[in-house]
Amino acid sequence: MRGLLFYIIGAVGLLTAEPATAQGGATLSGRVSKPTADSIHLRWHPQPLDYKEQTISARLSPKGDFQLQVPVTAPVLTELSYGDAETSVFLEPGDALQLKFKGEELNTSLKFQSADGAAHKAAANANNYLTEAENKFANNEGFQVLPENIELYEAPFISFLDYRRKQQLKEYKSAGGPEAFTSTFAAFAEAEINCLYANDRLTYPDLREQVVSTGSRLQLTPGFYDFTRDAAIVPGPENAPTSPEAQEFMLNYVHYQVRAEGKPLSDPGYYPACYQLAARTFKGAMRPIILGRVLLETFRFGHYDHATAMLADYAASAQAPPAWLALLRRDLEAHKEMAIGTPAPPLPLRTAEGDSLRLAVYRGRLVYVMFWDSRLPLSQRELPYLKEVVKQFAGKPIVFVSAAFDEGANKKLPAGTATAPSVEPAVVPAKARPKVRQSYDIETLPSFVLIAEDGTVLDPNPKRLSSRALLDDLKAAFGKAAAYRAVRLPKP
Repeated sequence: MRGLLFYIIGAVGLLTAEPATAQGGATLSGRVSKPTADSIHLRWHPQPLDYKEQTISARLSPKGDFQLQVPVTAPVLTELSYGDAETSVFLEPGDALQLKFKGEELNTSLKFQSADGAAHKAAANANNYLTEAENKFANNEGFQVLPENIELYEAPFISFLDYRRKQQLKEYKSAGGPEAFTSTFAAFAEAEINCLYANDRLTYPDLREQVVSTGSRLQLTPGFYDFTRDAAIVPGPENAPTSPEAQEFMLNYVHYQVRAEGKPLSDPGYYPACYQLAARTFKGAMRPIILGRVLLETFRFGHYDHATAMLADYAASAQAPPAWLALLRRDLEAHKEMAIGTPAPPLPLRTAEGDSLRLAVYRGRLVYVMFWDSRLPLSQRELPYLKEVVKQFAGKPIVFVSAAFDEGANKKLPAGTATAPSVEPAVVPAKARPKVRQSYDIETLPSFVLIAEDGTVLDPNPKRLSSRALLDDLKAAFGKAAAYRAVRLPKP
């Protein structure tokens, strides 16, 4: 299913190309007529919080036959691919399905049937419906928000969403409705339809502002967000944890509601507020998924102390499988370097006079570091803005460090800047440059980092000197490290 994440709820065994013997697995077998490739592939995410996919493959026989043994222990939405084509397949433990399609026409010719008489008819019905629905809606640009429908004003946009949902429900009922499917798939299919509607409506204002050049944000009618107060929408279909649309909507709802309660993304307590709201709002199987996804965001964009406290609460109260918790702990550790609130990595510097310089001498002040190389055009482009930015913060407890990666850089600083008391021209010694690049995650030059008054990372990717928004960000940065520390955190 294009544009969606694919998740499995529950653990799976080790995947190999050999037939699996895990109890409760599913079987896909079939024939490809007029084959155009020699293998068929099935892939999915092993758990809702894992970005990595698992894949199993099968080679076609000379006649085009194949068989895939899928070691699933819980309902799973997978992606079947053949050549350049791909389509979604919904599997439950014990399913045995036969499928057939023409080699060049996977999406339009694919048909499912039970491999064991009537025993798996519901599974075949589900996947035939899924294939037809994808062809009519997911693969039809006219039913997508982007690229054109996002340009609609509020009333016609809602009409578009209403019409699309009506047509999707019509397709669902024509396929037999819930009576033709298992209760698990019926819950999944209904969640996909309703949460796609809810998510597209919820994200419409922000997405339209990003995409449509109108010069100002669209003014919405007072009742635009009333749908979020519908109990059928929030907390939503928590009996359908395999639904990517339900997960996306619930996570986006958390962000929307926290902002509506007065906490912008720049607030030091933003991610703890998201976590606490999600903990209050969601129950059942969906709760550990949404809480876990808030944690993943916090690991990347939030404060390290907040992330560790929230993860401790998750371990104590989320009732998540041990594998999920282990993955979260590994992810936190992987993003520890340069996380907000962690000590800034050592930065060996040499002054223009040849003396060694350590960032510790600037404790009590903000430190805005520009890593650059005067021989590079992009670095040269930033230099004219340095003097003006420094001027805006004259007398403030902030220092701008010009950390050059070439020996002659200091001679090329703008006139008057090198002697300003709030600017420190410096060079990264040649032997230290590989380590500094690694420690500060420098891929290209120029690169920037903002360090708090207490020597911890405050922003690993601040705006560059040429950005007009940098001045506002720096003004808001004074004392922000202390504001992070003052945030009330969940206790396990």
